[in-house]
Amino acid sequence: MILVIPHDQADQHTAVLEQAWRLRHRVFVEERGWSDLARPDQREMDAFDTEGATHICVMRGQVLVAYARLLETTRPHLLSDVLSHLCQTRPIPRGPNILEWTRHCVAPDYRGQGFALGQAERELMLAIVEHALENRIEHLTAEAHPVWITRLLRLGFEAEPLCLPTTVAGEPAIGLFISVSDKTLEKTRRVAVRTEAPADAVAMPPAYQLPPAALNA
Repeated sequence: MILVIPHDQADQHTAVLEQAWRLRHRVFVEERGWSDLARPDQREMDAFDTEGATHICVMRGQVLVAYARLLETTRPHLLSDVLSHLCQTRPIPRGPNILEWTRHCVAPDYRGQGFALGQAERELMLAIVEHALENRIEHLTAEAHPVWITRLLRLGFEAEPLCLPTTVAGEPAIGLFISVSDKTLEKTRRVAVRTEAPADAVAMPPAYQLPPAALNA
């Protein structure tokens, strides 16, 4: 099941969002070592969990297994206010038809192997595309591991690097300007309904395997 939770409905889904804050803490603080985000209550929340945030949640029963946050770019967001050095080829993309894709993470037991997307993550990607197109969103921005460019292209996205690869919090990172279209929706739907890894998924050499959650800050 997919839950799309706009900020104005957050109080109706407190139990799910509680799981989201804890999954984010587990992935970004405990696994990836982003100690600046650590909190004693093990709930990762930041200055952008505000009115401009929409939470995309993949559920298995009552359990959250994959999550992403979409931010309005007409408000302060990560690329504009924190990671602006990842946008060097054009002004910071902003507008009512552009969202920032952040805090993408998957629970450990639901991840794919190597470069392949697990089923929960495929459903998450599809939900993001469907939400974007239903709301007339044409573009997404993201801060990601560079190998996400290949992942996105295989799913029918157009992904434009906004800078040369650099390092953020000890990890390779790049800013991305991503276009979403009906082609993206068609291909992502084909991938998301499969229960096995897509045929074009390949295992990357160890040096290039993705960390557990390598899309965005």
